[in-house]
Amino acid sequence: MSVRVTVSARGVLARQFPGGATAVALPDAEASVGTLLDQLGVARSSCIAVVNGTAAGPATRLRDGDRVQLYPQQAGG
Repeated sequence: MSVRVTVSARGVLARQFPGGATAVALPDAEASVGTLLDQLGVARSSCIAVVNGTAAGPATRLRDGDRVQLYPQQAGG
């Protein structure tokens, strides 16, 4: 069984996906934000993940139909 999620990326991360978005299927047993980032080739340290409107870490489990937004890390001063 697999978990399908919709991913949209913002800023420089959007360049990695046509139209800035993609759909991804992950094995149910491995469906986490960290596994998703690994599968997409996005460095965990280079982005902030938001799942269904809530900030999420690499260990956050994903469920079928989740919406994941990826934002580039920001630096400022």
